Amino acid sequence: MFDNDALPSSRRALTAATVTAALAGVAFTFAMHWLEQLGTVEISGWAMFDAGELAVIAAATATGILIGWAKAPLPLVAAGAGTALLASTLLGQWTRSDPVLGFLLGVAYTSCLLLAILAVAVPRARRSHVRRGWDLAFAEAREHEVRVEQAVTREREAMAGEIHDGLGHRLTLIAVQASRLSLDETLPDRARAELQRIRENAAAASEELGETVALLSERQSGATASLSGLGIGDVIERARASGVTVHGTIAPEAADRTNDHTHAALMRALQEGLTNAAKHAPGAAVHLAIDFVGDEVVLEMRNATSPVPPSGRGGHGIVALRHRIEILGGTLDVASNEDFTVTVRLPRAAVPSTTAADFGPSRLHVLTEEAADAERRRRRVNRQTWLAPLGVLAVLVLVATGYSVYNSVASVLPPERFAAIEVGDSRSETERLLPPTDMPDSPSPALPEPPGATCHFYEASVSFAERVDVYRICFADDRVVAADTIPSDG
Repeated sequence: MFDNDALPSSRRALTAATVTAALAGVAFTFAMHWLEQLGTVEISGWAMFDAGELAVIAAATATGILIGWAKAPLPLVAAGAGTALLASTLLGQWTRSDPVLGFLLGVAYTSCLLLAILAVAVPRARRSHVRRGWDLAFAEAREHEVRVEQAVTREREAMAGEIHDGLGHRLTLIAVQASRLSLDETLPDRARAELQRIRENAAAASEELGETVALLSERQSGATASLSGLGIGDVIERARASGVTVHGTIAPEAADRTNDHTHAALMRALQEGLTNAAKHAPGAAVHLAIDFVGDEVVLEMRNATSPVPPSGRGGHGIVALRHRIEILGGTLDVASNEDFTVTVRLPRAAVPSTTAADFGPSRLHVLTEEAADAERRRRRVNRQTWLAPLGVLAVLVLVATGYSVYNSVASVLPPERFAAIEVGDSRSETERLLPPTDMPDSPSPALPEPPGATCHFYEASVSFAERVDVYRICFADDRVVAADTIPSDG
């Protein structure tokens, strides 16, 4: 609540600060005692107030606000308040010969002072604690993000090592075995040619595996990894060589009008689509088209669905491909009706974004949103804290003003009606001529009231600031006993 960190570090400086606070408490006591002597003040003969008490309250409150804004340390505030109480007791003995009364006055002085300090220090301390809490939460969230990133990096490196050591070793063995068999002259030429293609495919797969390992270990940019330097046509020819029938049209400038990010993503999408067709719809022709629509390149692949549901578990190729395309700001749509269709849309000059394919907000992002929402709520509460009493005050002012206006208007007795009222008239007849209410305050000094009579006062016309003629009607025994005019200067 108080800034105790601002205390002087050395013993000598702390002693000097405490003495200064004590002297300030003595000065405060004498100042309050001097203001108290102002006494009672009367304004225009109708309002009286104790100017000394008001001056003490105002001065003590202002001093407390200044101390609160200055973030005075609590020990110094305590030293000043304690000295003020002691000085008030001694001053009470000196000026009034009553130390108890002096002490009570000192309590009143310091109460105004301390309440003002608390009124400033408590909200400030609360804001400081809330701000410190948010700072700690943000620090913890940032540390959590770093730990998650480090864990992901370690996991990716472990996956890269496992893939390289396991699958890479097997692919190398396949390539070596196929190469050895392709040199066996006892085998037919066609078989030897197939074995040679198997060896080439295994070697290419090993190279692509190396690129994947590099991506997992973040040793190579995912933008430029492009299937060992192959082109779109090479991927299609490789699929045809594997027995997949491919038809379609490819924009001749597909490679020139796309940057490395887009080109690599198209290659991966094309490879994934052809692989899925060969795996899940063997023998079905694949119809593909690559064209440009505005600033986007569109890849569409379509093949007939297999009448036999695929056996075994499905892979994660489409999921991974969608993630990659969303990172580049593109979209991937899959439709499976009579035909299985994959449509990929990518910007021609795609740029990877770390947030484009975010599957969920990070803790730091959520915390930032919560902090902003809390700040908005705090401002709304602050506005309501000020507006609510101002609204109530405005309503009270309107009600009071309306009541005053109503009384001023409803208490007017026109001169012609007053002239029709005579002494001796019955009360029932007279009240039909009178307005619904009396005027709010009777004029001072008023005329002597007749014995046993009840008098009512009415204005001759509407007046808000200046007094006009006032009519007095007095009743006794249900008869008018007096009908007088009090002039405006009377």
